[in-house]
Amino acid sequence: MKVFCLGMVLVALVGCDPVQWPADLRLPDGAVYDGDTRDDLFHGEGTLTWPDGRYYEGEFREGRLNGHGKLVDRRGCAQEGQFVDGVLHGEGQFTCDDATWQGRFEQGELIEGTVSYESGGSYQGEFRDFAPHGQGLWVTEDGAHYEGRFEDGELLEGSYRDEEGYRYEGAFRYFSYHGQGALTRPDGVVIRGQFENGYAHGSGTRIQPAEGDGEPQEEKGYFVRGRYYASEQAYRQNRHARAAKMEARLYTESSRLQSVLSSLAPQRPGVRDVYLLVVGGDGTEAVFAREVDWVAERLGSVFDLKRRQVRLINGGSDDLPLATRTSVREALEALDALLDPQEDLLMVHLVSHGSKEGDLLLDDRNLKLNDLSVADGKQWLNGLQAKHQWLVVSACYSGKWVDALASPQRVVFSSAASDRTSFGCGDDSDRTWFSKALYGEDMAAGIDDPEAWFAAANEKVSRMEEEQGIEGDAHSMPQKAVGAAFLRWWQGKAVNSE
Repeated sequence: MKVFCLGMVLVALVGCDPVQWPADLRLPDGAVYDGDTRDDLFHGEGTLTWPDGRYYEGEFREGRLNGHGKLVDRRGCAQEGQFVDGVLHGEGQFTCDDATWQGRFEQGELIEGTVSYESGGSYQGEFRDFAPHGQGLWVTEDGAHYEGRFEDGELLEGSYRDEEGYRYEGAFRYFSYHGQGALTRPDGVVIRGQFENGYAHGSGTRIQPAEGDGEPQEEKGYFVRGRYYASEQAYRQNRHARAAKMEARLYTESSRLQSVLSSLAPQRPGVRDVYLLVVGGDGTEAVFAREVDWVAERLGSVFDLKRRQVRLINGGSDDLPLATRTSVREALEALDALLDPQEDLLMVHLVSHGSKEGDLLLDDRNLKLNDLSVADGKQWLNGLQAKHQWLVVSACYSGKWVDALASPQRVVFSSAASDRTSFGCGDDSDRTWFSKALYGEDMAAGIDDPEAWFAAANEKVSRMEEEQGIEGDAHSMPQKAVGAAFLRWWQGKAVNSE
Protein backbone atom coordinates (compact mmCIF):
# COMPACT_ATOMS: atom_id res chain seq x y z
CA MET A 1 0.00 0.00 0.00
CA LYS A 2 1.29 3.44 -0.91
CA VAL A 3 0.76 6.46 1.35
CA PHE A 4 2.26 9.83 0.39
CA CYS A 5 3.42 12.49 2.86
CA LEU A 6 2.87 15.71 0.93
CA GLY A 7 2.84 18.50 3.47
CA MET A 8 6.39 19.71 2.79
CA VAL A 9 5.92 19.36 -0.95
CA LEU A 10 2.91 21.67 -0.95
CA VAL A 11 4.53 24.21 1.38
CA ALA A 12 7.51 24.35 -0.96
CA LEU A 13 5.18 25.00 -3.89
CA VAL A 14 3.28 27.96 -2.53
CA GLY A 15 5.68 29.48 -0.01
CA CYS A 16 4.43 31.05 3.20
CA ASP A 17 1.49 33.38 3.70
CA PRO A 18 0.00 34.83 0.50
CA VAL A 19 1.28 38.28 -0.48
CA GLN A 20 0.16 40.88 -3.01
CA TRP A 21 2.67 41.33 -5.82
CA PRO A 22 3.14 44.55 -7.77
CA ALA A 23 2.97 44.24 -11.53
CA ASP A 24 6.73 44.35 -12.08
CA LEU A 25 8.15 41.97 -14.64
CA ARG A 26 10.71 40.56 -12.17
CA LEU A 27 10.19 40.16 -8.43
CA PRO A 28 12.88 40.52 -5.76
CA ASP A 29 13.20 36.74 -5.45
CA GLY A 30 13.91 36.46 -9.17
CA ALA A 31 10.45 35.26 -10.19
CA VAL A 32 9.24 36.52 -13.56
CA TYR A 33 5.61 37.34 -14.35
CA ASP A 34 4.06 37.42 -17.79
CA GLY A 35 0.38 38.25 -18.03
CA ASP A 36 -2.50 40.58 -17.30
CA THR A 37 -2.43 43.29 -14.64
CA ARG A 38 -4.88 45.70 -13.03
CA ASP A 39 -4.04 48.58 -10.71
CA ASP A 40 -0.36 47.51 -10.82
CA LEU A 41 -1.22 44.01 -9.55
CA PHE A 42 -1.24 40.61 -11.27
CA HIS A 43 -4.87 40.21 -12.32
CA GLY A 44 -6.33 37.98 -15.00
CA GLU A 45 -4.50 35.28 -16.95
CA GLY A 46 -0.77 35.00 -16.43
CA THR A 47 2.33 32.92 -15.77
CA LEU A 48 4.69 33.25 -12.81
CA THR A 49 8.05 31.47 -13.09
CA TRP A 50 10.61 31.10 -10.27
CA PRO A 51 14.38 30.74 -10.83
CA ASP A 52 14.39 27.17 -9.37
CA GLY A 53 12.00 25.92 -12.05
CA ARG A 54 8.68 26.28 -10.24
CA TYR A 55 5.90 27.95 -12.14
CA TYR A 56 2.22 28.83 -11.94
CA GLU A 57 -0.01 29.43 -14.91
CA GLY A 58 -3.64 30.42 -14.68
CA GLU A 59 -5.79 33.04 -13.02
CA PHE A 60 -4.61 35.83 -10.72
CA ARG A 61 -6.75 38.19 -8.69
CA GLU A 62 -5.37 41.31 -7.00
CA GLY A 63 -1.84 39.94 -7.01
CA ARG A 64 -2.67 36.49 -5.67
CA LEU A 65 -3.06 32.97 -7.11
CA ASN A 66 -6.84 32.90 -7.23
CA GLY A 67 -9.04 31.03 -9.69
CA HIS A 68 -8.28 28.11 -11.95
CA GLY A 69 -4.61 27.38 -12.45
CA LYS A 70 -1.72 24.96 -12.42
CA LEU A 71 1.22 25.08 -9.99
CA VAL A 72 4.28 22.92 -10.72
CA ASP A 73 7.30 22.42 -8.44
CA ARG A 74 10.92 21.79 -9.38
CA ARG A 75 10.35 17.99 -9.31
CA GLY A 76 7.48 18.20 -11.75
CA CYS A 77 4.78 17.58 -9.14
CA ALA A 78 1.73 19.51 -10.22
CA GLN A 79 -1.40 20.95 -8.56
CA GLU A 80 -4.23 21.87 -10.86
CA GLY A 81 -7.69 23.19 -10.12
CA GLN A 82 -9.30 26.00 -8.14
CA PHE A 83 -6.84 28.13 -6.13
CA VAL A 84 -7.65 30.48 -3.27
CA ASP A 85 -4.78 32.57 -1.88
CA GLY A 86 -2.17 30.28 -3.44
CA VAL A 87 -3.53 26.87 -2.39
CA LEU A 88 -6.01 24.45 -3.89
CA HIS A 89 -9.51 25.07 -2.57
CA GLY A 90 -12.41 23.36 -4.31
CA GLU A 91 -12.15 20.78 -7.05
CA GLY A 92 -8.57 19.97 -7.95
CA GLN A 93 -5.87 17.46 -8.76
CA PHE A 94 -2.36 16.77 -7.49
CA THR A 95 0.07 14.57 -9.47
CA CYS A 96 3.47 13.56 -8.15
CA ASP A 97 5.74 10.68 -9.19
CA ASP A 98 3.43 7.75 -10.05
CA ALA A 99 0.36 8.90 -8.11
CA THR A 100 -2.57 11.23 -8.84
CA TRP A 101 -4.92 12.63 -6.19
CA GLN A 102 -8.23 14.13 -7.31
CA GLY A 103 -11.22 15.53 -5.47
CA ARG A 104 -12.36 18.27 -3.11
CA PHE A 105 -9.60 20.35 -1.52
CA GLU A 106 -9.86 22.74 1.42
CA GLN A 107 -6.95 25.14 2.04
CA GLY A 108 -4.54 22.85 0.20
CA GLU A 109 -5.67 19.61 1.87
CA LEU A 110 -7.52 16.86 -0.01
CA ILE A 111 -10.69 16.14 1.98
CA GLU A 112 -12.50 13.66 -0.22
CA GLY A 113 -11.69 12.09 -3.57
CA THR A 114 -9.45 9.47 -5.15
CA VAL A 115 -5.82 8.50 -5.52
CA SER A 116 -4.58 6.18 -8.26
CA TYR A 117 -1.15 4.77 -9.11
CA GLU A 118 0.39 4.10 -12.51
CA SER A 119 1.52 0.68 -11.31
CA GLY A 120 -2.07 -0.21 -10.39
CA GLY A 121 -4.24 0.21 -7.34
CA SER A 122 -6.51 3.04 -6.26
CA TYR A 123 -8.40 4.49 -3.29
CA GLN A 124 -11.68 6.38 -3.18
CA GLY A 125 -13.01 8.06 -0.07
CA GLU A 126 -11.99 10.46 2.68
CA PHE A 127 -8.45 11.76 3.27
CA ARG A 128 -6.25 13.44 5.85
CA ASP A 129 -2.70 14.53 5.03
CA PHE A 130 -3.21 12.91 1.61
CA ALA A 131 -3.59 9.47 3.20
CA PRO A 132 -6.82 7.43 3.43
CA HIS A 133 -8.63 8.59 6.57
CA GLY A 134 -12.32 8.00 7.19
CA GLN A 135 -14.63 5.90 5.04
CA GLY A 136 -13.19 4.60 1.81
CA LEU A 137 -12.47 1.81 -0.65
CA TRP A 138 -8.99 0.61 -1.61
CA VAL A 139 -8.62 -1.59 -4.70
CA THR A 140 -5.22 -3.23 -5.21
CA GLU A 141 -3.49 -3.91 -8.52
CA ASP A 142 -4.56 -7.57 -8.12
CA GLY A 143 -8.23 -6.64 -7.85
CA ALA A 144 -8.60 -7.12 -4.07
CA HIS A 145 -11.09 -4.73 -2.41
CA TYR A 146 -10.59 -3.27 1.08
CA GLU A 147 -13.54 -1.17 2.21
CA GLY A 148 -14.32 0.44 5.54
CA ARG A 149 -12.90 2.86 8.09
CA PHE A 150 -9.33 4.03 7.48
CA GLU A 151 -7.03 5.90 9.83
CA ASP A 152 -3.73 7.47 8.72
CA GLY A 153 -3.58 5.22 5.67
CA GLU A 154 -4.47 1.94 7.42
CA LEU A 155 -7.76 0.04 7.30
CA LEU A 156 -8.99 -0.54 10.85
CA GLU A 157 -12.41 -2.09 10.32
CA GLY A 158 -14.40 -3.13 7.28
CA SER A 159 -14.51 -5.78 4.60
CA TYR A 160 -12.30 -7.56 2.08
CA ARG A 161 -13.01 -9.49 -1.10
CA ASP A 162 -10.85 -10.80 -3.93
CA GLU A 163 -11.12 -12.50 -7.30
CA GLU A 164 -10.45 -15.95 -5.81
CA GLY A 165 -13.69 -15.74 -3.84
CA TYR A 166 -12.44 -14.95 -0.33
CA ARG A 167 -14.66 -12.62 1.73
CA TYR A 168 -13.92 -11.16 5.15
CA GLU A 169 -15.66 -8.74 7.51
CA GLY A 170 -14.15 -7.50 10.73
CA ALA A 171 -11.06 -5.84 12.14
CA PHE A 172 -7.76 -5.29 10.29
CA ARG A 173 -4.16 -4.43 11.00
CA TYR A 174 -1.64 -3.62 8.27
CA PHE A 175 -4.30 -4.70 5.73
CA SER A 176 -4.43 -8.23 7.21
CA TYR A 177 -7.31 -9.84 9.11
CA HIS A 178 -6.60 -9.01 12.73
CA GLY A 179 -9.11 -8.99 15.56
CA GLN A 180 -12.70 -10.21 15.64
CA GLY A 181 -13.99 -11.17 12.22
CA ALA A 182 -15.68 -13.62 9.86
CA LEU A 183 -14.01 -15.18 6.81
CA THR A 184 -15.88 -16.90 4.00
CA ARG A 185 -13.69 -19.13 1.83
CA PRO A 186 -14.30 -19.92 -1.85
CA ASP A 187 -15.52 -23.41 -0.89
CA GLY A 188 -18.32 -21.84 1.21
CA VAL A 189 -16.80 -22.59 4.62
CA VAL A 190 -17.27 -19.71 7.10
CA ILE A 191 -14.83 -19.11 9.95
CA ARG A 192 -15.79 -16.80 12.82
CA GLY A 193 -13.58 -15.79 15.69
CA GLN A 194 -10.31 -14.04 16.42
CA PHE A 195 -7.76 -13.46 13.65
CA GLU A 196 -4.05 -12.68 13.89
CA ASN A 197 -1.93 -11.45 10.99
CA GLY A 198 -4.31 -12.80 8.36
CA TYR A 199 -5.19 -16.17 9.94
CA ALA A 200 -7.89 -17.44 12.28
CA HIS A 201 -6.18 -17.98 15.62
CA GLY A 202 -7.68 -19.09 18.91
CA SER A 203 -11.19 -20.16 19.79
CA GLY A 204 -13.75 -19.84 17.03
CA THR A 205 -16.44 -21.44 14.94
CA ARG A 206 -16.30 -23.22 11.59
CA ILE A 207 -19.53 -23.46 9.58
CA GLN A 208 -19.61 -26.07 6.81
CA PRO A 209 -22.02 -25.29 3.93
CA ALA A 210 -25.19 -27.34 3.64
CA GLU A 211 -25.15 -30.40 1.41
CA GLY A 212 -28.29 -31.10 -0.59
CA ASP A 213 -31.34 -30.45 1.54
CA GLY A 214 -29.33 -30.55 4.75
CA GLU A 215 -28.48 -27.75 7.18
CA PRO A 216 -25.13 -25.97 7.54
CA GLN A 217 -22.91 -27.70 10.13
CA GLU A 218 -21.54 -25.45 12.87
CA GLU A 219 -18.46 -26.67 14.76
CA LYS A 220 -16.81 -24.87 17.65
CA GLY A 221 -13.10 -25.39 17.83
CA TYR A 222 -9.62 -23.94 17.99
CA PHE A 223 -7.60 -22.39 15.15
CA VAL A 224 -3.86 -22.05 14.65
CA ARG A 225 -2.77 -20.05 11.58
CA GLY A 226 -6.10 -20.82 9.96
CA ARG A 227 -6.04 -24.57 10.57
CA TYR A 228 -9.01 -26.02 12.46
CA TYR A 229 -8.75 -28.33 15.48
CA ALA A 230 -11.59 -29.66 17.59
CA SER A 231 -10.08 -28.06 20.71
CA GLU A 232 -6.91 -26.48 22.01
CA GLN A 233 -6.01 -29.83 23.56
CA ALA A 234 -6.49 -31.54 20.17
CA TYR A 235 -4.12 -29.00 18.61
CA ARG A 236 -1.46 -29.61 21.23
CA GLN A 237 -1.75 -33.38 20.85
CA ASN A 238 -1.47 -33.04 17.09
CA ARG A 239 1.56 -30.80 17.36
CA HIS A 240 3.23 -33.25 19.73
CA ALA A 241 2.53 -36.16 17.37
CA ARG A 242 3.89 -34.27 14.35
CA ALA A 243 7.00 -33.24 16.25
CA ALA A 244 7.61 -36.83 17.37
CA LYS A 245 7.19 -38.04 13.81
CA MET A 246 9.61 -35.43 12.51
CA GLU A 247 12.13 -36.27 15.22
CA ALA A 248 11.99 -39.94 14.26
CA ARG A 249 12.41 -39.03 10.62
CA LEU A 250 15.42 -36.84 11.23
CA TYR A 251 17.30 -39.75 12.78
CA THR A 252 16.75 -41.80 9.62
CA GLU A 253 16.95 -39.08 6.98
CA SER A 254 20.63 -39.55 6.19
CA SER A 255 20.25 -43.30 5.66
CA ARG A 256 17.11 -42.71 3.56
CA LEU A 257 19.00 -40.37 1.22
CA GLN A 258 22.04 -42.64 1.01
CA SER A 259 19.80 -45.63 0.26
CA VAL A 260 18.38 -43.81 -2.77
CA LEU A 261 21.76 -42.61 -3.99
CA SER A 262 23.47 -45.99 -3.55
CA SER A 263 20.78 -47.71 -5.64
CA LEU A 264 21.45 -45.60 -8.74
CA ALA A 265 22.56 -47.47 -11.87
CA PRO A 266 25.97 -46.77 -13.43
CA GLN A 267 26.49 -45.12 -16.79
CA ARG A 268 26.45 -47.34 -19.89
CA PRO A 269 29.38 -46.73 -22.28
CA GLY A 270 28.23 -45.87 -25.77
CA VAL A 271 24.69 -45.00 -24.64
CA ARG A 272 23.46 -41.50 -24.00
CA ASP A 273 22.01 -41.96 -20.51
CA VAL A 274 19.76 -39.38 -18.88
CA TYR A 275 20.05 -38.85 -15.13
CA LEU A 276 17.21 -36.95 -13.48
CA LEU A 277 16.80 -34.97 -10.25
CA VAL A 278 13.30 -33.72 -9.37
CA VAL A 279 12.81 -31.47 -6.33
CA GLY A 280 9.52 -30.39 -4.72
CA GLY A 281 10.44 -27.62 -2.29
CA ASP A 282 7.35 -26.41 -0.43
CA GLY A 283 5.70 -29.12 1.66
CA THR A 284 2.87 -26.83 2.78
CA GLU A 285 1.22 -27.11 -0.66
CA ALA A 286 0.48 -30.66 -1.88
CA VAL A 287 0.67 -29.62 -5.54
CA PHE A 288 4.47 -29.67 -5.46
CA ALA A 289 4.73 -33.25 -4.19
CA ARG A 290 2.19 -34.34 -6.81
CA GLU A 291 4.21 -32.61 -9.51
CA VAL A 292 7.45 -34.35 -8.54
CA ASP A 293 5.90 -37.79 -9.05
CA TRP A 294 4.15 -36.73 -12.26
CA VAL A 295 7.22 -35.14 -13.87
CA ALA A 296 9.32 -38.23 -13.10
CA GLU A 297 6.61 -40.42 -14.62
CA ARG A 298 6.28 -38.28 -17.74
CA LEU A 299 10.01 -38.07 -18.39
CA GLY A 300 10.26 -41.80 -17.72
CA SER A 301 7.97 -42.33 -20.71
CA VAL A 302 10.56 -40.87 -23.12
CA PHE A 303 13.85 -41.63 -21.34
CA ASP A 304 15.15 -44.80 -19.71
CA LEU A 305 15.22 -43.49 -16.12
CA LYS A 306 15.09 -46.82 -14.30
CA ARG A 307 17.46 -46.40 -11.33
CA ARG A 308 18.67 -43.13 -12.86
CA GLN A 309 16.42 -40.68 -11.05
CA VAL A 310 16.31 -39.05 -7.61
CA ARG A 311 13.14 -37.49 -6.19
CA LEU A 312 13.32 -35.15 -3.20
CA ILE A 313 10.01 -34.07 -1.67
CA ASN A 314 8.86 -31.98 1.27
CA GLY A 315 5.41 -32.72 2.61
CA GLY A 316 5.06 -35.92 0.57
CA SER A 317 5.78 -39.59 1.14
CA ASP A 318 8.01 -40.55 4.05
CA ASP A 319 9.62 -43.07 1.70
CA LEU A 320 11.42 -40.30 -0.20
CA PRO A 321 14.20 -38.06 1.14
CA LEU A 322 13.44 -34.50 2.19
CA ALA A 323 14.26 -31.66 -0.19
CA THR A 324 16.94 -29.65 1.61
CA ARG A 325 19.98 -27.72 0.44
CA THR A 326 22.11 -30.61 1.67
CA SER A 327 20.11 -33.34 -0.08
CA VAL A 328 19.97 -31.36 -3.33
CA ARG A 329 23.71 -30.82 -3.34
CA GLU A 330 24.51 -34.44 -2.43
CA ALA A 331 22.09 -35.75 -5.06
CA LEU A 332 23.73 -33.60 -7.75
CA GLU A 333 27.17 -34.81 -6.74
CA ALA A 334 26.05 -38.46 -6.72
CA LEU A 335 24.49 -38.22 -10.18
CA ASP A 336 27.55 -36.38 -11.47
CA ALA A 337 29.86 -39.12 -10.18
CA LEU A 338 27.91 -41.80 -12.12
CA LEU A 339 27.32 -40.18 -15.50
CA ASP A 340 29.80 -39.76 -18.35
CA PRO A 341 30.50 -35.99 -18.53
CA GLN A 342 30.86 -36.05 -22.31
CA GLU A 343 28.18 -38.56 -23.22
CA ASP A 344 25.27 -38.25 -20.78
CA LEU A 345 22.63 -35.66 -19.82
CA LEU A 346 21.92 -34.34 -16.35
CA MET A 347 18.30 -33.11 -16.17
CA VAL A 348 16.98 -31.19 -13.15
CA HIS A 349 13.41 -30.09 -12.42
CA LEU A 350 12.81 -27.73 -9.48
CA VAL A 351 9.30 -26.72 -8.37
CA SER A 352 8.21 -24.59 -5.40
CA HIS A 353 7.10 -21.13 -4.44
CA GLY A 354 9.65 -18.50 -5.46
CA SER A 355 10.67 -15.19 -3.92
CA LYS A 356 11.31 -11.96 -5.81
CA GLU A 357 15.03 -12.70 -5.46
CA GLY A 358 14.51 -16.03 -7.24
CA ASP A 359 15.00 -18.18 -4.11
CA LEU A 360 12.99 -21.41 -4.02
CA LEU A 361 11.11 -22.11 -0.79
CA LEU A 362 12.14 -25.28 1.07
CA ASP A 363 9.60 -26.01 3.80
CA ASP A 364 8.45 -29.29 5.32
CA ARG A 365 5.79 -27.63 7.50
CA ASN A 366 7.20 -29.14 10.69
CA LEU A 367 10.81 -28.26 9.96
CA LYS A 368 12.33 -24.85 9.26
CA LEU A 369 14.68 -25.09 6.29
CA ASN A 370 16.97 -22.70 4.45
CA ASP A 371 15.73 -21.83 0.97
CA LEU A 372 17.50 -22.78 -2.25
CA SER A 373 18.98 -19.65 -3.82
CA VAL A 374 19.91 -18.91 -7.41
CA ALA A 375 23.51 -18.53 -6.21
CA ASP A 376 23.36 -22.07 -4.72
CA GLY A 377 22.13 -23.54 -7.99
CA LYS A 378 24.69 -21.70 -10.08
CA GLN A 379 27.60 -22.67 -7.85
CA TRP A 380 26.63 -26.35 -7.58
CA LEU A 381 25.78 -26.88 -11.26
CA ASN A 382 28.87 -25.01 -12.46
CA GLY A 383 30.99 -27.17 -10.15
CA LEU A 384 29.87 -30.46 -11.70
CA GLN A 385 31.76 -32.43 -14.31
CA ALA A 386 28.55 -33.01 -16.28
CA LYS A 387 29.04 -31.05 -19.48
CA HIS A 388 25.44 -31.23 -20.70
CA GLN A 389 22.75 -29.95 -18.33
CA TRP A 390 19.04 -29.23 -18.73
CA LEU A 391 17.37 -27.27 -15.94
CA VAL A 392 13.63 -26.55 -15.57
CA VAL A 393 12.46 -24.24 -12.76
CA SER A 394 8.73 -23.84 -12.10
CA ALA A 395 8.25 -21.04 -9.58
CA CYS A 396 7.38 -17.37 -9.37
CA TYR A 397 10.20 -15.05 -10.50
CA SER A 398 12.12 -18.09 -11.80
CA GLY A 399 13.43 -16.10 -14.76
CA LYS A 400 16.29 -15.12 -12.46
CA TRP A 401 17.58 -18.70 -12.86
CA VAL A 402 17.66 -18.25 -16.63
CA ASP A 403 19.52 -14.94 -16.27
CA ALA A 404 22.12 -16.46 -13.94
CA LEU A 405 22.67 -19.95 -15.39
CA ALA A 406 22.47 -19.47 -19.17
CA SER A 407 25.55 -20.98 -20.87
CA PRO A 408 26.49 -22.56 -24.23
CA GLN A 409 26.36 -26.11 -22.79
CA ARG A 410 23.11 -25.73 -20.86
CA VAL A 411 19.36 -25.42 -21.41
CA VAL A 412 17.35 -23.48 -18.82
CA PHE A 413 13.55 -23.17 -18.84
CA SER A 414 11.63 -21.07 -16.31
CA SER A 415 7.88 -20.78 -15.72
CA ALA A 416 8.00 -17.00 -15.32
CA ALA A 417 10.06 -13.94 -16.11
CA SER A 418 12.32 -12.58 -13.40
CA ASP A 419 9.70 -9.98 -12.43
CA ARG A 420 6.54 -12.09 -12.92
CA THR A 421 4.62 -14.65 -10.92
CA SER A 422 3.50 -18.00 -12.37
CA PHE A 423 0.28 -19.90 -11.78
CA GLY A 424 -1.10 -23.24 -10.61
CA CYS A 425 0.79 -23.45 -7.33
CA GLY A 426 -2.22 -23.88 -5.04
CA ASP A 427 -3.61 -27.06 -3.51
CA ASP A 428 -6.51 -26.93 -5.95
CA SER A 429 -4.08 -27.65 -8.83
CA ASP A 430 -2.77 -31.07 -9.84
CA ARG A 431 0.42 -29.44 -11.09
CA THR A 432 1.76 -26.00 -11.96
CA TRP A 433 0.52 -24.55 -15.24
CA PHE A 434 3.93 -24.37 -16.90
CA SER A 435 4.79 -27.98 -16.06
CA LYS A 436 1.35 -29.10 -17.21
CA ALA A 437 2.00 -27.45 -20.57
CA LEU A 438 5.64 -28.57 -20.85
CA TYR A 439 5.28 -32.23 -19.90
CA GLY A 440 1.80 -32.72 -21.34
CA GLU A 441 0.61 -34.75 -24.28
CA ASP A 442 2.95 -33.12 -26.82
CA MET A 443 6.15 -33.73 -24.86
CA ALA A 444 7.30 -36.86 -26.71
CA ALA A 445 6.97 -35.16 -30.10
CA GLY A 446 8.91 -32.06 -29.13
CA ILE A 447 11.65 -33.05 -26.71
CA ASP A 448 14.25 -33.48 -29.48
CA ASP A 449 13.93 -29.76 -30.25
CA PRO A 450 14.20 -27.68 -27.03
CA GLU A 451 13.31 -24.44 -28.81
CA ALA A 452 10.12 -25.85 -30.32
CA TRP A 453 9.21 -27.71 -27.12
CA PHE A 454 9.45 -24.53 -25.08
CA ALA A 455 7.56 -22.47 -27.68
CA ALA A 456 4.64 -24.92 -27.64
CA ALA A 457 4.51 -24.91 -23.83
CA ASN A 458 4.73 -21.12 -23.71
CA GLU A 459 1.81 -20.81 -26.12
CA LYS A 460 -0.30 -23.17 -24.01
CA VAL A 461 0.45 -21.23 -20.83
CA SER A 462 -0.60 -17.98 -22.52
CA ARG A 463 -3.88 -19.55 -23.61
CA MET A 464 -4.52 -20.86 -20.09
CA GLU A 465 -3.91 -17.41 -18.63
CA GLU A 466 -6.19 -15.75 -21.19
CA GLU A 467 -8.94 -18.30 -20.53
CA GLN A 468 -8.75 -17.50 -16.81
CA GLY A 469 -9.10 -13.77 -17.50
CA ILE A 470 -5.53 -12.89 -16.52
CA GLU A 471 -4.58 -9.59 -18.12
CA GLY A 472 -1.57 -9.40 -20.44
CA ASP A 473 0.53 -7.32 -18.05
CA ALA A 474 0.09 -10.07 -15.43
CA HIS A 475 1.02 -12.99 -17.70
CA SER A 476 3.86 -15.13 -16.37
CA MET A 477 6.03 -14.84 -19.51
CA PRO A 478 8.08 -18.09 -19.28
CA GLN A 479 11.74 -17.69 -20.22
CA LYS A 480 14.38 -19.90 -21.83
CA ALA A 481 18.07 -20.07 -22.65
CA VAL A 482 19.15 -22.81 -25.11
CA GLY A 483 22.91 -23.07 -25.43
CA ALA A 484 24.17 -23.43 -29.00
CA ALA A 485 26.78 -26.06 -28.04
CA PHE A 486 24.15 -28.05 -26.15
CA LEU A 487 21.80 -27.97 -29.11
CA ARG A 488 24.48 -29.25 -31.51
CA TRP A 489 25.27 -32.11 -29.14
CA TRP A 490 21.63 -32.91 -28.36
CA GLN A 491 20.51 -33.07 -31.96
CA GLY A 492 23.64 -34.73 -33.22
CA LYS A 493 22.91 -38.14 -31.74
CA ALA A 494 19.73 -40.14 -31.10
CA VAL A 495 18.42 -40.08 -27.54
CA ASN A 496 18.25 -43.38 -25.69
CA SER A 497 14.70 -44.27 -24.63
CA GLU A 498 14.94 -48.01 -24.36
